Amino acid sequence: MRMIWPLLLLGGCSQGPAIAPGKIVSNNPCIDGVLAEIADPASIGAISRYSQEPESSSAPIGWAKRFPAIVVSAEEIIAAAPRLVLSGNYASTGTNAALEKAGIPIRSFGVPGTLDESEAQVIAIAHAIGREPQGADLVERMKKATQPESDGRSAIIWQTGGFVAGKGTIQDEMLARAGFRNASSSYGLKQWDILPLEAILRNPPDIIFTPMSGAGEDARALALRHRVLGHLSGRTRVIAFPDRLLFCGGPTVIEAMQRLRSVRGS
Repeated sequence: MRMIWPLLLLGGCSQGPAIAPGKIVSNNPCIDGVLAEIADPASIGAISRYSQEPESSSAPIGWAKRFPAIVVSAEEIIAAAPRLVLSGNYASTGTNAALEKAGIPIRSFGVPGTLDESEAQVIAIAHAIGREPQGADLVERMKKATQPESDGRSAIIWQTGGFVAGKGTIQDEMLARAGFRNASSSYGLKQWDILPLEAILRNPPDIIFTPMSGAGEDARALALRHRVLGHLSGRTRVIAFPDRLLFCGGPTVIEAMQRLRSVRGS
């Protein structure tokens, strides 16, 4: 089971400036992350509102704030009269079906499960918007960022809520490319599973990549978690790894790999 982006299943109405007709509309923050790297800004009519929230955005916030923001409402998108919609796979909501029925050109993209799939998705998005050279350049940077290295230490990516990326995830692949042994298997975890704090204290890995900040209940839970993890000082390194780096692939792979490699030589 892949970790999915739950916010993409929500609907609603947006606030802010009107969307100029005849442009590209994206209602998916993962796609927005790619557009921020390869698209002509003048071609974009609207992006996902989740791209304007720092905790969920895969695109630079300054870039995202330049555009009107929407969610997944088919009515809202149809009213914008876009020349192309770049969308997630919303089979359960019927959004894509409604757009197709209205004659709106649409390209749908799922969540990549491997680095190869992520690179292929960038190429497909670039082809859809006529920016193939820019897509090829982004893929080249992603390939460079994921060149395999050797480290040998054990590590986990431990996100808010205690979820850990296990074998068969793109995050597991990135850990391996950074040279680490994913310790998830030593706890008997599946692809995506919950790892209790008590299990880590009994058998800590060499490195824990985990969020350092949050909001509301998450903030309080993270503060408690880090106080407890402080008892592992000298045995385990705790490295900041925001949840937003787990949602998408695409250009976030580059930043994720920088975070994973940040402990090299230490």
